[in-house]
Amino acid sequence: MNRLRRALPVLTLVLLALAGAAAVLSTGPLAIPLTDLWSAVIGRGGPEAELVLTLRGPRLLAALTCGAALAGAGAGFQILFRNPLAAPDLLGVSSGAGLGAALALLLGAGTVLVQSAAFAGGLAIGGLALGCAALTRSGDGRLALILCGVVAGALASAGLGLVVIVAEPYSQLPAITYWLLGSFTRATLVEALFALGPVCLGGAILLWLGFRLDVLSLGDEQARSLGLPARRLRLTALAAAALMTSAVVALAGIVGWIGLLAPHAARLIVGDRAGRLIPASMAIGALFALVIDRMATAFGPAEIPVGLLSAAIGAPAFLFLFVATSRRS
Repeated sequence: MNRLRRALPVLTLVLLALAGAAAVLSTGPLAIPLTDLWSAVIGRGGPEAELVLTLRGPRLLAALTCGAALAGAGAGFQILFRNPLAAPDLLGVSSGAGLGAALALLLGAGTVLVQSAAFAGGLAIGGLALGCAALTRSGDGRLALILCGVVAGALASAGLGLVVIVAEPYSQLPAITYWLLGSFTRATLVEALFALGPVCLGGAILLWLGFRLDVLSLGDEQARSLGLPARRLRLTALAAAALMTSAVVALAGIVGWIGLLAPHAARLIVGDRAGRLIPASMAIGALFALVIDRMATAFGPAEIPVGLLSAAIGAPAFLFLFVATSRRS
């Protein structure tokens, strides 16, 4: 009974995210009754199925995947580093993915190659940061990871700036800029499903680590005293978070603040334990991504990039939640 009571807030948040997804699928200029929604989802609803599977479904799946992945990765980083400002880009993954996509666009690559280059770039920069940190003999492994992540991210940002300078200003530069601002519109169902695989794998690893993340947050000495291989587990968790971040940045571009905002909101509801904080953060992140995606199309025919909306809404919301959590602790 106690276990069910502790899991109830997480289950409620997951149900809210699913309810939000159903609302997005069923509402719009062409509404679909909730009674017909399931038939449309499984492809038995005639025109409604075409609407759901080819138009609304891929965008919805991209938003859910992106929000959940960034929030889960952000929660993992904040637990590991015991830092409320830790975000999914702490290892420079988003900058690396942006550099990979920009290079592909500069070379005139198609959508699949652009996303593949973004995914590879994010993993490469994240791997560089993790590899450099693994080579150090610093007493505090977390400090080494932060410093190496800052350096790797700076290198990727410098490369991205160079690509922007040499890009053709009338065709390549607008395409690069639009991609970097983030959007769920361009995602197809195949691309969204392709990103879902790494996100599920990374999320499963973080959930499997569970209480080990709580122990790692106390420091290496405490972890070793309990028989845990601190360095190996930390690198595993960071690699999982980097995998999730790379996949969604490759899918939707750079969408910030979700990885900062969602864990703070979840912490107010379920507390600091990793086993509850990570899934709660993922549910809140998915719901937040649905909200900003719906708002992106609410101000006229010109769609607002979700990266801009996430910053405009997430920054003041994060400040409020940070003050609330600080007073609570």
